[in-house]
Amino acid sequence: MKRIIAFIKPNMQDDVIFALHRIEDLPGATISEVRGIGRGIHHHATGDAARRRSFGFPVSVRLEIVCPTNLAEEIVSAIASEAHTGLAGDGKIIICPVEDALRIRTGERGDEAI
Repeated sequence: MKRIIAFIKPNMQDDVIFALHRIEDLPGATISEVRGIGRGIHHHATGDAARRRSFGFPVSVRLEIVCPTNLAEEIVSAIASEAHTGLAGDGKIIICPVEDALRIRTGERGDEAI
Protein backbone atom coordinates (compact mmCIF):
# COMPACT_ATOMS: atom_id res chain seq x y z
CA MET A 1 0.00 0.00 0.00
CA LYS A 2 0.99 3.62 -0.54
CA ARG A 3 0.12 6.89 1.15
CA ILE A 4 -0.07 9.82 -1.25
CA ILE A 5 0.03 13.32 0.20
CA ALA A 6 -0.43 16.17 -2.27
CA PHE A 7 -0.32 19.90 -1.68
CA ILE A 8 -1.99 21.86 -4.48
CA LYS A 9 -3.36 25.33 -5.20
CA PRO A 10 -6.99 25.77 -4.07
CA ASN A 11 -8.11 26.84 -7.55
CA MET A 12 -6.95 23.46 -8.91
CA GLN A 13 -8.89 21.40 -6.35
CA ASP A 14 -12.04 20.81 -8.42
CA ASP A 15 -10.10 19.67 -11.50
CA VAL A 16 -7.94 17.31 -9.43
CA ILE A 17 -10.93 15.81 -7.60
CA PHE A 18 -12.79 15.34 -10.90
CA ALA A 19 -9.76 13.48 -12.30
CA LEU A 20 -9.57 11.31 -9.18
CA HIS A 21 -13.27 10.38 -9.52
CA ARG A 22 -12.45 8.87 -12.93
CA ILE A 23 -10.04 6.36 -11.35
CA GLU A 24 -11.77 3.02 -10.91
CA ASP A 25 -11.43 1.56 -7.39
CA LEU A 26 -10.13 4.80 -5.86
CA PRO A 27 -10.49 4.10 -2.12
CA GLY A 28 -11.27 7.73 -1.19
CA ALA A 29 -9.42 10.85 -0.15
CA THR A 30 -9.11 13.24 2.76
CA ILE A 31 -9.08 16.90 1.74
CA SER A 32 -8.17 19.83 3.98
CA GLU A 33 -7.03 23.44 3.77
CA VAL A 34 -3.55 24.08 5.15
CA ARG A 35 -0.93 26.84 5.36
CA GLY A 36 2.79 26.32 5.18
CA ILE A 37 6.22 27.56 4.32
CA GLY A 38 7.70 26.83 0.92
CA ARG A 39 11.01 27.58 -0.75
CA GLY A 40 9.73 30.95 -1.92
CA ILE A 41 9.45 32.35 1.61
CA HIS A 42 11.88 35.08 2.64
CA HIS A 43 14.54 33.04 4.44
CA HIS A 44 16.42 36.06 5.71
CA ALA A 45 13.57 37.75 7.60
CA THR A 46 14.09 37.84 11.34
CA GLY A 47 12.33 39.19 14.41
CA ASP A 48 9.12 41.16 13.86
CA ALA A 49 9.42 40.98 10.07
CA ALA A 50 9.39 37.18 10.16
CA ARG A 51 6.44 37.10 12.57
CA ARG A 52 4.38 39.51 10.44
CA ARG A 53 4.99 37.47 7.30
CA SER A 54 3.89 34.24 8.98
CA PHE A 55 0.25 35.34 8.88
CA GLY A 56 0.30 35.99 5.15
CA PHE A 57 0.96 32.46 3.90
CA PRO A 58 -1.49 31.51 1.18
CA VAL A 59 -3.84 28.60 1.73
CA SER A 60 -3.06 25.29 0.02
CA VAL A 61 -5.18 22.18 -0.31
CA ARG A 62 -3.85 18.93 1.14
CA LEU A 63 -5.09 15.67 -0.39
CA GLU A 64 -4.28 12.44 1.40
CA ILE A 65 -4.99 9.05 -0.12
CA VAL A 66 -4.04 5.56 1.05
CA CYS A 67 -4.30 3.12 -1.84
CA PRO A 68 -3.16 -0.27 -3.09
CA THR A 69 0.32 -0.05 -4.60
CA ASN A 70 -0.98 -0.84 -8.09
CA LEU A 71 -3.13 2.35 -8.11
CA ALA A 72 -0.49 4.74 -6.79
CA GLU A 73 1.07 5.79 -10.09
CA GLU A 74 -2.31 6.42 -11.73
CA ILE A 75 -3.37 8.58 -8.78
CA VAL A 76 -0.08 10.51 -8.73
CA SER A 77 -0.29 11.09 -12.50
CA ALA A 78 -3.87 12.35 -12.27
CA ILE A 79 -3.01 14.81 -9.50
CA ALA A 80 0.17 16.02 -11.21
CA SER A 81 -1.42 16.54 -14.63
CA GLU A 82 -4.46 18.42 -13.28
CA ALA A 83 -2.56 20.56 -10.75
CA HIS A 84 0.24 21.58 -13.15
CA THR A 85 0.36 25.18 -14.36
CA GLY A 86 4.13 25.52 -14.72
CA LEU A 87 4.15 28.38 -12.22
CA ALA A 88 5.81 28.57 -8.82
CA GLY A 89 3.63 27.11 -6.10
CA ASP A 90 2.02 24.35 -8.16
CA GLY A 91 2.58 22.08 -5.17
CA LYS A 92 4.18 18.81 -4.17
CA ILE A 93 3.24 15.14 -4.11
CA ILE A 94 4.79 12.84 -1.53
CA ILE A 95 4.52 9.04 -1.79
CA CYS A 96 5.20 6.87 1.27
CA PRO A 97 4.93 3.15 1.95
CA VAL A 98 2.14 2.01 4.27
CA GLU A 99 2.83 -1.03 6.41
CA ASP A 100 -0.77 -1.93 7.26
CA ALA A 101 -4.32 -0.61 7.63
CA LEU A 102 -7.23 -1.75 9.79
CA ARG A 103 -10.93 -1.09 9.21
CA ILE A 104 -12.21 -0.71 12.77
CA ARG A 105 -15.80 -1.75 12.00
CA THR A 106 -14.99 -5.11 10.37
CA GLY A 107 -11.45 -5.90 11.46
CA GLU A 108 -10.30 -6.17 7.83
CA ARG A 109 -6.62 -5.49 7.27
CA GLY A 110 -4.38 -4.47 4.40
CA ASP A 111 -5.82 -3.57 0.99
CA GLU A 112 -9.27 -4.81 2.06
CA ALA A 113 -9.33 -2.21 4.84
CA ILE A 114 -8.94 0.71 2.48
